[in-house]
Amino acid sequence: MEKKKVLFIGRLPPPIHGAANANKRYITSKLLNDSFKIESVQINLPSNLDLVGKFGFKKLFWTAKSYLNLLKKLIFFNPDMIYFEIAPKGIAFFRDSIYVFICKLFNKKILFQFHAKGAKKFANTKIKKAYYKFTFRKTKATLLSNILYHDVQEFIPRENVYILPDTIKDEITEIFFHKINKKRERNNKTQLLFLSNMIESKGPIEVLKICSELKKQNIKFNCSFVGKFHDTSFEKKFLGKIKRYKLEKSCKYLGPKYGEEKEKILENTNYLIFPTKYPEETFGRVILEAFMYGVPVLSYNNGAIKEIISKNYLGFVSEKSKWKELAIELSKRLKVKENHKKVREHFNKFFASDVPEKGMLEIWQKETA
Repeated sequence: MEKKKVLFIGRLPPPIHGAANANKRYITSKLLNDSFKIESVQINLPSNLDLVGKFGFKKLFWTAKSYLNLLKKLIFFNPDMIYFEIAPKGIAFFRDSIYVFICKLFNKKILFQFHAKGAKKFANTKIKKAYYKFTFRKTKATLLSNILYHDVQEFIPRENVYILPDTIKDEITEIFFHKINKKRERNNKTQLLFLSNMIESKGPIEVLKICSELKKQNIKFNCSFVGKFHDTSFEKKFLGKIKRYKLEKSCKYLGPKYGEEKEKILENTNYLIFPTKYPEETFGRVILEAFMYGVPVLSYNNGAIKEIISKNYLGFVSEKSKWKELAIELSKRLKVKENHKKVREHFNKFFASDVPEKGMLEIWQKETA
């Protein structure tokens, strides 16, 4: 029996970020490729995040080239289904809607994937709402959580939506986890971590405020900041705040880290602090990375984060901007012994790497039957 064909349209690395990595994993998945012929159209400019949200002729040229690439794929590959990771708002949505209309001209079935949110807020006029409804007419979608459905409920009926939580690949063995957990318990100081792109809305300044509160309580800790700055003015602001709060000895910016370097940091971490107010935050894959290493997470109620940090032993979630609540909770937790093993067990049960691929396989089989 000949394999059905699926054409993926969306972002792929580089740059390295959660959505792009998730997309790459799907289109390179052995499980999915054993059942389907998969080809792709990359719609993001393959460069660093400095170009995100900025207009440029290089970007314009790449977009035009990708439209032509899509036409070529529709004619010669002739997919049975389009799997489209679409931008939910802004200029990127209007750009992506052109891909949608091209696919509809060829009468192709479209399954959307939302790795970000913002459609409901952006569709704030009658004209925009009508355009959204027209774009999503007779299509289906997958979301990372039920909590995120409210963002698209005006445009896509609930019966046309699949829920498929994100996961990451488990990269450590239980024997290795036991070793790093024993080593971590011997830390002289609590090791805190902020791990994300160094963007203000991701929360690094609020982490400094939390650290300042811990310092006032004479709590011994070290806090590492890992990620890349994409704005020199914010970098100056962040480094200035470290000096202002007199945290030079306890808070260190380590720059972007990948692979083994990032793993070594996670191995030594007691708590991840991720007070993100990022408007497009949906699932927070960095939280899953922390869970893999048995690390509890303190974060804000943004996207599906409250659903991920669903138990007290997994960490704590406050409302946005309530960083003092995070500081109070953290100081309380430092007085008791955390069950890192329980966090790891939760990760293994709910966020094992083969879960979304199996789920996606079932969805694709159903939609191409």
